[in-house]
Amino acid sequence: MSRKATRELALKMVFQHSFSPQDDDLAREHMQQPVDESFLELLVTGVNLHGSQLDQIIGRFSQGWTVDRMPRVDRSILRLAVFELLATDSPTPVVINEAVELAKRYSDAAGARFINGVLDSIAAQRQQLCLGKNE
Repeated sequence: MSRKATRELALKMVFQHSFSPQDDDLAREHMQQPVDESFLELLVTGVNLHGSQLDQIIGRFSQGWTVDRMPRVDRSILRLAVFELLATDSPTPVVINEAVELAKRYSDAAGARFINGVLDSIAAQRQQLCLGKNE
């Protein structure tokens, strides 16, 4: 089971949730690769549970942008990556690289650079950041 495919499906689910929380599994219907179900559940549930905390952290590190003005796909990628950075033992370079690759695929070059910069800044301060139990 590929974590890369799992992250991609998680992105699609988080993105879909931003439009319609009732249709969380809609993205699943189109996934053709096997995924790590427990990792998927951790990511999607974590992002949905800690959304406003993630947005506060992203907002602190995204110079010149408020979270609500970011393109929805970039915001979804950032939420997913920041949650993974702060709540899992995934290696930081892997998380950042996977987020940038998702941005290159689903956003654009400017979005990929922006996401890379924000995540690099967050990773540098990772030890001082944490997510509470819930919102």
